[in-house]
Amino acid sequence: MWDDIHCFVVASETGSLSAAAKRLGVSVATVSRKIESLETSLKLTLLTRLTTGVELTAEGGVIYNSAKNALEKISEVERTAVSLREGVDIEPVVVSSTEPIISDILAEQLPAFWRENPDIQLRLSVATENISVARRDADITIRLARPTQDNVVIKKLPVIRQGFYASKAYLKGRDPNHLNFRQETFLGMDKSFGEIPESLWITEQGLSSRQILESSSVRTLRMAAVLHCGIAMLPDFIARRAGLIKIATPEVPLRSPYMLFHKDFRSVKRIKKVREWIINAFDNTLVKEGKNH
Repeated sequence: MWDDIHCFVVASETGSLSAAAKRLGVSVATVSRKIESLETSLKLTLLTRLTTGVELTAEGGVIYNSAKNALEKISEVERTAVSLREGVDIEPVVVSSTEPIISDILAEQLPAFWRENPDIQLRLSVATENISVARRDADITIRLARPTQDNVVIKKLPVIRQGFYASKAYLKGRDPNHLNFRQETFLGMDKSFGEIPESLWITEQGLSSRQILESSSVRTLRMAAVLHCGIAMLPDFIARRAGLIKIATPEVPLRSPYMLFHKDFRSVKRIKKVREWIINAFDNTLVKEGKNH
């Protein structure tokens, strides 16, 4: 039926069946047959045939306006489909995760991404709550706990190793392997993310009363540690970059990140390229960089 509508619209705009046939690259008989088929389907006379061409009937004028809008929408769908197949950017690919993943893993690898994908726009969004890829809150989200959502593809990423770290000035020459934790000050995560392993560890070790700073920002904790305010539990790669010294403690929790995206986007080229970049970014930051230390 869409071919019938297309022929009708072109004939209405050109004013003749022959001109419509020429524009469409078909025969006049084909154009005439398709318009007659549309009129039969709609049970309306859309065009008046004249010796000089064709004219819209009153009903045909109403149908023409609707048909033209519909064809524009179909053309938009076709353009979008081509863009998706060819990986041409239409709107930014939205990636959502926690601050350290966005700022200290992904942002660090942006030059490599745009060297390979100069035409793809990104939106890197820091979020403290679980973002839904099913609702299209984001195209890709990275979480620090295994999700249970339906209709999503889940990819496990390299683990994030953590430890307690302090500055050289905070330690004041003391051996970082032999500290009395009951006499130290700690910097930790607040309750924005719920009962996460980091805060549970502090509670289980009976150190809550020694925690002088709470924050939802890992970067804030890192800066406070750099400024000699106390001992902070930080991802190893972030602490190393800041020149902090690792403190010997009982085993601290690892964090296992998972990348999620909707199963319908498995083959969308631009989203696939972003997923590949995320995997490489994690490998470069957590695996390769870790081996060098």
